[in-house]
Formats: sequence, structure tokens, C-alpha cells
Amino acid sequence: MSGTKRTVVMSPQTRLARHRGGPRRPRRMPRLETAELERARALRRAQLTRGLPTLGALFALVFGMPLALSELPVLDEIRVAGVPLSWLVLVLVPFPTMSLLALRQLRRAETLERSR
Repeated sequence: MSGTKRTVVMSPQTRLARHRGGPRRPRRMPRLETAELERARALRRAQLTRGLPTLGALFALVFGMPLALSELPVLDEIRVAGVPLSWLVLVLVPFPTMSLLALRQLRRAETLERSR
């Protein structure tokens, strides 16, 4: 190897991160009183229970839609702008549907928080 000294190359963001020091310590969660702890546990249980239908709908969407499209081969023959309709359905349907499912679940969880 040559006798030249190696130069460390890094972005300004890396320099800034190194200047700040090591990783930040996570904040400690405050200790809850017994009544608050029970309320939090009950709320979590209720939210998880309310989330099961959303999880089922997501499962049906992700696994059921390709199965349904495989049972409808006529959608492969229909073309929109030269692309089979089944492909368009696979591309355009899941993400808006998942967004709506997430929004619905968020609203349901917030409703539970407000009611308790």
C-alpha cells in the first residue's frame, strides 16, 4: 500500500449525527396507578378485539383477491389501454382498500379511547 493517509468521506448529515453523540435513550414510561393500569389493559384488549375484523378483511383482500381473479379468467381477456383488467384490479384495488381499512380501524380505536 502507498504511504498516503486515508481520507474519511461522509455526508454533512453523518457529521451532524456524530456531533450529537450516541443514540438517544428511550424515555421511561410513567408508572401507572392500579386503576389507570386496569383501564389501559381493558382498552388495549377492546382495541385488539375490534381489530380482528379488520385483520380478517385484510387477509381476505390479500389472499382472496388473487384467488377470485384466478376463478374469473374472463378478466384476462378484457383489456383497458392494452393491459388486462385482472392486472389493473391487482394494482389499483388493494392499496386504496388497505388505506380505507386502516382509517376505519383508527376511527374505531379512537372511538373506544373516547368512550372509556
